[in-house]
Amino acid sequence: MSIISNILNNKSDERMRQLIEAIRTRDFSLQYSLDHLKGEERRLAQQINEVVNEFRETTMRQEAKYQYFGTMLDTINAFLIVADEQGIVHWMNRAAVDGLCGFAINRLQDLKVVDDTLPETMKALKPGQQRLVQLIAYNNNRNEEKADFMLSVVNFFNKGFAYRLYTLQNVQPVIQKNETDAQQQLVRVLTHEIMNSLTPIISLADTLCEGVEQNTLEHDDLRMALQAINRRSNGLLQFVENYRKLQHVSQPQLANVMIGDIIADLQHLYPAPIFHYDIEDAEQVLSIDRSQIEQVLINLLKNAQEAVENSNQQSSDNAKGKEPCVRLSTHLSSNKRNFIISITDNGKGIMPEVLNRIFVPFFTTKTNGSGIGLSICKQIVTLHGGTITASSQPGDKTTFNVVLPA
Repeated sequence: MSIISNILNNKSDERMRQLIEAIRTRDFSLQYSLDHLKGEERRLAQQINEVVNEFRETTMRQEAKYQYFGTMLDTINAFLIVADEQGIVHWMNRAAVDGLCGFAINRLQDLKVVDDTLPETMKALKPGQQRLVQLIAYNNNRNEEKADFMLSVVNFFNKGFAYRLYTLQNVQPVIQKNETDAQQQLVRVLTHEIMNSLTPIISLADTLCEGVEQNTLEHDDLRMALQAINRRSNGLLQFVENYRKLQHVSQPQLANVMIGDIIADLQHLYPAPIFHYDIEDAEQVLSIDRSQIEQVLINLLKNAQEAVENSNQQSSDNAKGKEPCVRLSTHLSSNKRNFIISITDNGKGIMPEVLNRIFVPFFTTKTNGSGIGLSICKQIVTLHGGTITASSQPGDKTTFNVVLPA
């Protein structure tokens, strides 16, 4: 009896060793036939088969998921690179392999073949920051071409180790489309403004020439015609001067500035009771050009003030009129990467068809407006690496959001 028990024990031990080896090597082809097995030996073999099958199914699911995400990431046009803190590259998607070097790299330092400064730029980049870099990369026809890429990075941890996921997004097509759209809009506005000024000047000049030839021109008619030409000429000159201002927004001179200092100055210029300020953290420091950002905020506060005052004047029933209110608030985004300054007024709001055009140069709904204020604001914020957007509920309120890197 002891001999049979030893044989059974030895067989069980051997099967367990085979199971452990299969798990270690991830070889899940192990399977025992149950046809001639009985009792405890059959139960053990059956349990081993079940364990192997579960491992096989789990592994297949994981492999399928890995292939799914791998395929999905390989279809993305952006270049994705995962590296550790030492700059060793652990993974690249197909677009990065084909588009950057034409081969997989082992270290970020290898990207010097693409651009000498790119590796150091990537290592110095912090989460939430973006850098526009110009690279010579391969296009779909395997030809080299120079293009603008937006570089960003995200930190993450896996199994206790820190990694950085770099993204290089080709923004050239977007830039080209936006430039084309902007040029078309600008040409339409320029044509409209110039024609509005030149048409009456030409008409008056023709009238004067005709009057001189026929000797029918009175002194008062001459004076009025010349005054009208002078007015329209000065208006055209002012328009050209505004265009020059729009084209000469200087690069920001960045310095560390506490948001509380800026708000304190604004409170002197735009005090209560109309203006209200909700500052989440007055000691929040931003890397900005203080004078330029103040120019943006002053322009937005001035527009908001005009909106609530005009709305109040247009109210036919003072009892139903709203108390004019402009609120400036600041807060960090949920991911702590962006600093958001919001300016909300309770004026009459902006209609959707107007809202879509408010940042277009020279577009204005004001009688004496130049139409360049918001365009300059957008240029300044963009040069700071941020964005400015507007939303409105007609008849209720309008909000401008200035988003700056934190």
